[in-house]
Parts: sequence; structure tokens; C-alpha cells
Amino acid sequence: MDTILFITDLHAGSRIPELAGARDAAAEFDWHVEEIEVQRLAQPIEEILRYWRPVGCILEGSSNLLPPKSAFGKIPTVHIDPSDRDMEDKRIFSVENNDAAIAERAHRELSRTDCASFAFVGWSRRVRWSRRREDRFSEIVSATGGKCHLLEDPWTLGNKNDFVVRLKPWIKSLPKPCGIFAANDDIASVVIDVCRELNISIPGDISLVGVDDDPAVCDNMHPSLTSIRPDFRRAGGLAVRLLARRISGGKSSPPERLEYEPVCTTARLSTRRLAVVGKRVADALDLIRREACSGLKAADVVKAMGVTERLAETRFKSAVGHRITEEIANVRLEHALELLRDPRQGIAPIANMCGWDSEAYLKRLFKKRFGMTMREWREANMETAQ
Repeated sequence: MDTILFITDLHAGSRIPELAGARDAAAEFDWHVEEIEVQRLAQPIEEILRYWRPVGCILEGSSNLLPPKSAFGKIPTVHIDPSDRDMEDKRIFSVENNDAAIAERAHRELSRTDCASFAFVGWSRRVRWSRRREDRFSEIVSATGGKCHLLEDPWTLGNKNDFVVRLKPWIKSLPKPCGIFAANDDIASVVIDVCRELNISIPGDISLVGVDDDPAVCDNMHPSLTSIRPDFRRAGGLAVRLLARRISGGKSSPPERLEYEPVCTTARLSTRRLAVVGKRVADALDLIRREACSGLKAADVVKAMGVTERLAETRFKSAVGHRITEEIANVRLEHALELLRDPRQGIAPIANMCGWDSEAYLKRLFKKRFGMTMREWREANMETAQ
């Protein structure tokens, strides 16, 4: 069995689903995938390459810790979300986030909040992925007759304090209510901290959307963060298939650049207009997000809210726009889609894994919501991933 190396700076965050997707796809080619974490290496990368003798390598991320191209010699490589430095090589094979699609999702989500203005906080204009998200978001805002407020070149790498100092007066100056698109969840977390310090309400004065959607991060912000989830698992699969084409094509293979799409927007409290209804609905939404797939029922949510069923439903619908049962179903369906994207996951157990007692009920609900069966949805999305 041949080996390919999945080389990353550290086994964390998006690297985990990307590696899982790479291993799924590698099985099609009878390849073994070995993960190499650069930050944990005790020897030079050249020694690792001599030991494993890989048929190809996938390099994940834009960290300066990753080895330069020269370290790989004639070994075929594919990059996932490469650095600007790597992109200077016009012969590069890469799989990249669809930053325009991410910006479009952010605008759609923020437009639902009835914001009077929009703003973007990026990483740095010198970083390509952040610049692309900014450009597309600004373009959409302008096309709809608005103005996108920008914190010019906000982030000095390695200097968070400088960022905070510059962010405070800028957020104060924004016309409110304002919808802010933060280029990723790290930046969004700083925006939340600054707003809390300035007594600026999220949501209310500011609605906020981030990118990456790590539940361990987003669910533990205060308020919890609405975030766009890129399909990191698909990125790993695309990288393996691209590497296979590069290997089979030899030196004559023309460079390719593929994109992977965002899979969903996970709506949390940072885009919920809850100022009028208060803490009970906010706590109910957090409970649903945590427990919907564990058999949570509307009666459990009503009990947690500590009011009558009628009052609970009235307050909930006023804040969210639909009933408690619909919100529970939305969270469960979101998880069902995530499970369907894993080709190893059988369809029959998904209903129980998402909190439903009846597989038939889920099938009917799924067909009504998405216009196709679960199997048809999986086939359509797996075809897109090829």
C-alpha cells in the first residue's frame, strides 16, 4: 500500500475534518494517509520524507511553519488553503475555500436582521483570503444600495493589542443597528469582547457573523456566535483526488485550482434580535442547539423557560419567527445533512442519531424541506464533491 503524507502545522480545528475527508477519499486509491504535525516534529522534514517515501503530499494551511516547496523535490504536492507565498508559484495545485460564497452567505444572514448598515472586519488586506471575503461582501452591499464600513488593514499579525485599540473607536462610530461580517471566528471573538467592554449590545446594536463554525468555540462565546461552516471534510477529499490526477498525469499535468463550498450557516444568538423578549428565549435557543439531537421536546424547552406553554410559544415566535418545534427540527436537520455528507454513514440510523423516534417521519420531513429523498440528496452532493 502506497503512502501519502497529510502535512499540517498542528492537529486542530479544520485540520481534523480535512484529514478525515482525505482518508475517506484515499481508500478509493488504496492509499495510506499519514498525518505529519510540523510543530511536533523532532527531525527535519527531509528525514520524514526519506522514511515514508510517499507517492505524494498534501500540505494544509498557510502557516509559515510548513515546509517550502523545495523540500519536496519531485514528490507531487497539493495545497489546501495555501499561503500567499505558495500562490506565487503559478504551477501550484490547490484546493481553496470559496471566499465569495462565504461572503454571500454572511450577507444573507445579516440581511435577515434588518440592519441599517453593514461592516467588515478582516484579518489583513495583505492576506488574500481575507481580502477576497472583504471584496465580495463590499460588492454585495454596494449592489444593494448600501455602504460597507471597513476597518482599513486592521490586523497586525502577532499584535492583538494594537487591533483592539483600533477596533474600539471604529465600532463606536458605526451607524447602528449594524451587521458585521468578521472574516473568521477568531476576529469575531475580539469584536464580541470589545462590544462587551463598550456596553454595545450583540444582538441589538450589532449583529455578528463569523466563519469556521467550531461549536466548541462558537457555542461558548457570550453571546454565542452565528458562523458559516466551510465544508472542510470535502476539502480533504478534493485534495486527494487532485493529487491522484497529478500523479497519474506526471510532469505534463497542468496546474489546477479547486474550490470547496460552505456547507451551512449555523445561526446562534449573535444574529438573533432578542432585546425585547430577553434572557428566557436566549437560553431556550442555546438549550435547543445543545440538546435537540438528544431527544429534546418542546415541553422540555417550555419547562426550562419557566412560563406557561402559551406564553413560551408567544415569546419564542416573536423573537425567532417560528415555533419551538420548528427550531428543534431545524437543528436536527442541520445535523442530518452533516451525517449524510459522510459516505460511510448508513441512512437508516440517522433519524435516531438526530433525536427522532421515527425514520419514516424524518424521511417525510426531509422530502418536504429539500424536495428530494435523503439518498438523492447524498448522491447529488457526493457528485459535487468529485
